[in-house]
Amino acid sequence: MELGPRYILVFLVVLVVSGGVLFIAFDAHRSEVTESVETAVSDRAETMATYLDNQLREQQRVIEFMGQKRIVGRHGTGQQTATLQSFVETTSFDGVSVVNESGTVQALVTSDEGIKEEMVGENLSDRMYVQRGLDGEQYITSPFLAETGNYIMVISAPVVVGGEVVGTVNGAYHLNETRLFGMLGQEDPSTGVTVEAGGEQVYSDANQFDETISARAGLQTVDWTVTAHQDKAAVDRTVDQVVLFQGLLGVVLLGVLGGFGGWVYRAQISRISRLVDRLSSLERREYEADGSLGGAAEWDRIETALTRLRESLSRREQMLLVHNRILRHNLRNKLNVIQSRAEILESKLDEEGAAEAASIRTTAADLLTLADRARTTETLLDPQSEDTVRTDVAAEVHNRATVMEEREPSLTVTVSAPEPVYAACGTEIGTAIEELLQNVADHAGPEPTATVTVAAAGEHVVIRVEDDGDGIPEEQAQVVFGEADITQMRHTLGVGLWLVDWIVARYDGTLRVPHSEETGGVVEIELPRADDRMDDPGTEPDERADSET
Repeated sequence: MELGPRYILVFLVVLVVSGGVLFIAFDAHRSEVTESVETAVSDRAETMATYLDNQLREQQRVIEFMGQKRIVGRHGTGQQTATLQSFVETTSFDGVSVVNESGTVQALVTSDEGIKEEMVGENLSDRMYVQRGLDGEQYITSPFLAETGNYIMVISAPVVVGGEVVGTVNGAYHLNETRLFGMLGQEDPSTGVTVEAGGEQVYSDANQFDETISARAGLQTVDWTVTAHQDKAAVDRTVDQVVLFQGLLGVVLLGVLGGFGGWVYRAQISRISRLVDRLSSLERREYEADGSLGGAAEWDRIETALTRLRESLSRREQMLLVHNRILRHNLRNKLNVIQSRAEILESKLDEEGAAEAASIRTTAADLLTLADRARTTETLLDPQSEDTVRTDVAAEVHNRATVMEEREPSLTVTVSAPEPVYAACGTEIGTAIEELLQNVADHAGPEPTATVTVAAAGEHVVIRVEDDGDGIPEEQAQVVFGEADITQMRHTLGVGLWLVDWIVARYDGTLRVPHSEETGGVVEIELPRADDRMDDPGTEPDERADSET
């Protein structure tokens, strides 16, 4: 994968991971907010339960202190009634009564109606708070509906005079109006509280909420339960605001990250792409400058080096083309003249002179062949077509073997290519095969033989040329393969092996001269294999069996 798409892919992964981390963080924070609210509601329920416990204990002490006053034990006196009036006015109780040792009401005063004479003489001995008070105990009742029509709670204590219980004093709260729950009211309109006694609701200011986050706590003094409420809609609004803020923050962070990624892509990746394009242009022998890379000082140094490389390659190609044209035109013209004059001399001189003239003519012909090879070399400089090329190597081998046997009658070529084998290369591969067979004809003795084998090996096609000669000298092979430098003492005898190597390398192939324990030389060409199912652009090959041509 190229660097640009790879960078985009990695950057998208970073964005997705970053977004996922932010989402998880936001969701965790949302949970933390909810848990924080739940904890606060639970703490508030405990606080309110403790407050009510303290209030009830305080009221018990107030009633207990009232029962210890001697004047409260003077039943039926004005002093007793006056004391009860003062008690109602100065405390949070909504009413108070005194009964004698038989449970008969002696006095009853309420905060809204004052002295209630009609209740005097009523017998309340069946009431639990009276019975417990006469037994010398303090008692707090569960809420109940009194004869006065009020839903009340009573705290009772014994009235003690001279160490004897002479009655009970009973303080009453009107639970729907009492100041006992007044301090439970919340300043925050999104909160509320409910008090239940014996399963009955005795107070609530949370009925306006559709759904709440709630927590319960029990009292120690009585069997009451306090429930603290938090309006869930208000919590959701708070959470939504937090999420909105965090979402905006996440968008900003991702935007900054995206901007940074875009800057990196524009400043680095796009320049790398332009650099690759520039290098590809040089490979296509396009030496015109096509814009600057720009950027930091490092890119300026790369630009400078690239410019020097472009100018150097342009000069070298110009020198090579001039050299080839001199070799092909000027030298070829001179050689044609020499060859013609040698033919004339060969026809006019005596036998010994004619032999010398024939040698001159043959040498000139060899040099003309070398000039033709220089033209083939020049064509290899042209950029390779971007279109997919493929050649039936088996057919090329058969054709070139036939050509070489006609050109060199002393050469015998055996071809082993039982079926069409397609390689990802052009028809120039035939020239490479011909050069190798020509090398056999020139250096493998008076009656040379060669065996050419073509076979598919996985993703490659292997062409193997074996002969009965001495093979290619190791020193020459090292020069061609770049394992040794060209010097005055170390060079090749011609351009044939060079030409083979250049053609093979043009199609990403490999040229090898493997070591052989047997007599004879071996050369192998390995080329990328093409898809056999594609239509052959050339002649449809027939199935071939091993044959000797």
